[in-house]
Amino acid sequence: MKQMFKGLLWLVAAMSCSTFAGNDSAKQDQQTKQALRAHIEFLADDYLKGRDTGSAEYEIAARYVASHFKQYGLTPAGEDGSWFQTVPFRKTESDLDAVYFAMHDKGETTEFKFPNEYLTGGSPISTSSHVRGKLVFVGYGIISKELNHNDYEGLDVKGKIVVMLSGKPDSFPTEQGAHIASRTEKRRHAAERGAIGTILMHTEKANKVRTYEKILPFIGRPSMSWMKKDGGVFGSFESVKGGAYLPIETSRKIFAAAGKDLQQVFDLMAKDISPKGFDMDVEVEIKAAAKHSKTTSSNVVGMIEGSDPQLKNEYVVYTAHLDHIGQHGKGEDNINNGALDNASGIALMIETARRFAQGERPKRSILFVAVTGEEKGLLGSNYFVHYPTVPVRSMVATINLDMPLILYPFADVIAFGAEHSTMADNVSEAAKIHGIELSPDPMPEQALFVRSDHYSWVKKGVPSIFLVPGMKSKDPNINGAEVFGMFLKKHYHKVSDDVNLPIDYDAGLTFCKVNFDIGLNIANAPERPRWHDGNYFGETFGQGNNIN
Repeated sequence: MKQMFKGLLWLVAAMSCSTFAGNDSAKQDQQTKQALRAHIEFLADDYLKGRDTGSAEYEIAARYVASHFKQYGLTPAGEDGSWFQTVPFRKTESDLDAVYFAMHDKGETTEFKFPNEYLTGGSPISTSSHVRGKLVFVGYGIISKELNHNDYEGLDVKGKIVVMLSGKPDSFPTEQGAHIASRTEKRRHAAERGAIGTILMHTEKANKVRTYEKILPFIGRPSMSWMKKDGGVFGSFESVKGGAYLPIETSRKIFAAAGKDLQQVFDLMAKDISPKGFDMDVEVEIKAAAKHSKTTSSNVVGMIEGSDPQLKNEYVVYTAHLDHIGQHGKGEDNINNGALDNASGIALMIETARRFAQGERPKRSILFVAVTGEEKGLLGSNYFVHYPTVPVRSMVATINLDMPLILYPFADVIAFGAEHSTMADNVSEAAKIHGIELSPDPMPEQALFVRSDHYSWVKKGVPSIFLVPGMKSKDPNINGAEVFGMFLKKHYHKVSDDVNLPIDYDAGLTFCKVNFDIGLNIANAPERPRWHDGNYFGETFGQGNNIN
């Protein structure tokens, strides 16, 4: 009770700090900085235990966001006139003592050891899974009409287990390729062609980025999937009965049993030549078991209605994820507070909402969506775009705030994905107002455009950006790129991502202003943003037509 009382005091204090007094702009700027600090310190407090999806502490954070939306005069835009959209989840906990992976060849059975020789886990659609079948190697397992690539050409995989390389050809466009080569797309192609199981192989190329051994500490963690209103599990394919992920040495043994040399495949990959598929004439058997449980977690949705009689029926969407990874790690402190991932993004969205609420209403409406389950695989945003509280076709643009590193006086902003649509103009114009510039993606090889919540909107055809402070610094003594890299190396998804970091609230204020002006620019523009002609994402997903 004492701990809960302390938490409530924090809530009251944060709400008190975040009230504007008067119309003086300097005073408002000071209040914004104080409010940003209050939001981050509350959301990243140990009391919230890392805001894990489905936890009671996450729901406290959700109600904190809703209380500020209400305080600032927003309109509830969740379900049934509330601030919330309840996302139903199925939690899958694998029984690691029940997993099994074996190769059957010429009357002999070779059993492999978990986890060093294979990884597998329980299915979200069945508490026990068992699959046995012949193997077919399908190269990368990619099909793309746009890139004239079909790894399944000439292969019959019906009733068989497909074996796929992780990753994609180097020659594929980075962001487009990241979508095409995602595990979701690869599983979909396998399922649509009648495969009963999937095996993904670690490769020499993948090893240069992340070794198989670095994956092992994460095994055994529960996974989550969202439940469709018809009772199904989104993203699962009932025809695919099992799957596994293999390290290089296990794959070598299976290829050798099939009379093939895996090194020849890796050599082709190194030359950016896509290996051709073939039947392997070897059987594999995979077993797994899991315990299922139900949980829910809330998206928080608020709205400011536009002033134009017609354009108010269109929405500029701001989104940020409210969840973090909860309690993981060794030592006395195992709470991952997520001060910059993503308490800072939520804080900036709340303060952006206040600026809209206390200023002249824009022509289009503004929708603010704090989503759950980003750390579990963009789950809350994916659910929202499938069951939107306003029509998808009425959403004209999405601005995503995920891990804005307000650690130094930045001189530029990066808007991942801006080059795909006319939103680049909106960002550039807003940045100029505040004496900064829009910089191109400094790390396109990371394909960050497809790795955060805005991508759920992209797959519904909505032009979107992922906005972060850039790596240029106004202070010549600070190297922004080094600060960014140091955060990723030392603090990302670690307990040290907390309020003890040197958060620069002046930078936070600047970012808030730029973020506001981007949305204001879009909301008052005569035309909604559009994809550039011939753009892959615009051509592939269209406005509101895609169901993935």
